[in-house]
Amino acid sequence: MNEASSAQVHELLDEFVQSIDRDDRRVLQRKFDVSETIAEEIRESIYGYYPAGNFSLGIAPLELAFSKGKDGRPNIEFFRMLDEISWGAECVIWNKGEPGEAILHVDFVCEKRELKLRYRNIDS
Repeated sequence: MNEASSAQVHELLDEFVQSIDRDDRRVLQRKFDVSETIAEEIRESIYGYYPAGNFSLGIAPLELAFSKGKDGRPNIEFFRMLDEISWGAECVIWNKGEPGEAILHVDFVCEKRELKLRYRNIDS
């Protein structure tokens, strides 16, 4: 990935995670094609990490996004998928400005010259 596409990926990931944080299902559906059922699964998953609902989700700032954190794990890591037309990504979800335990898994594909994010799951 080059610098321009890294910035675009960061922007999409940030918008996606901010939509999760606000539980903005309209944006999740319209921009990221996340159904109501999947949005509810995402919400339940987040509450599994933060049962009291005490969270303010985000991702690493751009200047730290593609570097390794204290645990040696990159904040955002890419890998080419077997189909060679899409990229998988794992993104550490931050809470209140600090790296958290939850990892967001997504795919990126280019459709009609536009980069799209597709949700896969959240785990540790």
